[in-house]
Amino acid sequence: MALVSDNGPCFRSGTFAGLFTGDDPLLRHVRTRVRSPQTNGVIERFSGTLKYEHLYRGIIGDGDALDMEVHRYRHIYNSIRPHQALSNQTPQHAYLCGRRSST
Repeated sequence: MALVSDNGPCFRSGTFAGLFTGDDPLLRHVRTRVRSPQTNGVIERFSGTLKYEHLYRGIIGDGDALDMEVHRYRHIYNSIRPHQALSNQTPQHAYLCGRRSST
């Protein structure tokens, strides 16, 4: 699993980098390309959707529960929830149909 961020100074600090090092880091840190705000916009849109459609609707007691809910919503977002930008298809359906038609 990865944490994606922009290149802001808070994400370049040694303290922040320390979260992703060690014998068995739980996450890897991926930065968006420099001067590519569209990439960051996609990530921010997903984060907002995650918060407002899922996380803010219930009580999340600890980090383990948050991890479970994020994984649960990622499944909903990709395979159950229709997306207007994809002609009301799920991303999974659009991806699979696109692969079939291109082969």
